[in-house]
Amino acid sequence: MSFLKKYFSYLNVIPVRTYESVHSGRLEINWLNGKKILDTKNTNYSYGNLGKVLKKALKHTETDFISKDQSVLILGLGGGDVIKQLRNNFKSQAHITAIEIDPVIIEIAFNEFDIIPNSQLEIINNDAYLFLKYTQEKYDIIIVDLFNDTQIPEFVFQNEFIKRIHQTLNLNGTAIFNTFILNDTDEIKNQKFLNRLQNSFLVQSFKKVYSHNHLIITQKTR
Repeated sequence: MSFLKKYFSYLNVIPVRTYESVHSGRLEINWLNGKKILDTKNTNYSYGNLGKVLKKALKHTETDFISKDQSVLILGLGGGDVIKQLRNNFKSQAHITAIEIDPVIIEIAFNEFDIIPNSQLEIINNDAYLFLKYTQEKYDIIIVDLFNDTQIPEFVFQNEFIKRIHQTLNLNGTAIFNTFILNDTDEIKNQKFLNRLQNSFLVQSFKKVYSHNHLIITQKTR
């Protein structure tokens, strides 16, 4: 049956199953273009265009992904797309910590996409803001991919969150922010966000990545 779904998914989206979440609403597992993906009502969460966006972001960093000594913090697990990319495409042996507020998302990552914790992968069911506020750990890479459907939590854009990202990064570490620009209001918000980031980081900005995504890649240089 999976083979047939994979084949016909090149012609159209093939629904597989749905999950209901208090945090994320209706979550859909679909086949599209020969791949199983995770969607919300209005956007792709993992393994579709979002995966391409994150792959582009990782390619634009100057980080040594291969070293076992590297540590990666992912805020927003989704279906675990970025974890698979780090392991498979970038051959990373880094220790990865993924923070996800939604236990249903963690269940989906485990059951649908084989994202299974081990000695090099820790998955924590926690609020990303609270985790950053209290953690004493330091990381070489932080990937901020926090969405509720097409909405990004407001705290991501605030100075306190930027300060905590800076404090949690090692010197010369990289923080990647995946954001959306859907309208003029988002455009203004993201420009203010860029200005705040530039007070603390060296910043690269990539707009209209696969349509509406706005990638921001920062490096802690001081």
